[in-house]
Amino acid sequence: MQGWYIICKSINVIYRINKLKDKNYMIISIDAEKAFDRIQHPFLIKTLSKVGIEGAYHNMIKAICDKPTGNIILNGRNLKLLPLRTGTEQGCPLSPLLFDIVLEVLAIVIRQEKEIKGIQVGKEEVKLSLFKDEMILYIENPKNPSKNY
Repeated sequence: MQGWYIICKSINVIYRINKLKDKNYMIISIDAEKAFDRIQHPFLIKTLSKVGIEGAYHNMIKAICDKPTGNIILNGRNLKLLPLRTGTEQGCPLSPLLFDIVLEVLAIVIRQEKEIKGIQVGKEEVKLSLFKDEMILYIENPKNPSKNY
């Protein structure tokens, strides 16, 4: 259901800015490639503490992330265990939730950044939409980086 909300929101923003000719707008869709593989465990554990996840839940997640290993089976034989430094386990029901918590760190920074001006739709400033590992940025009057050099 959330995916449809983001699509409708994007269509609404595009419809509104189509009527306005006095400013430049940019809508950027970002898909985090191999998102669950890129989470660094120390950052995840620190982030969980910052958002208030403590006690038993924090300790359980820390235990899962503490020195995780991967195992390769070749011709029915277990090979040497490989240390894993990033990522969340494929198929783990916690993986999407943990990724969302980490992604929210980036979202907070974007929302608070005054240099990034969202698109005004009625009384709401639309700056960012998140869904799973996808992010849509709505930017008014984007700066041209080449002008700064």
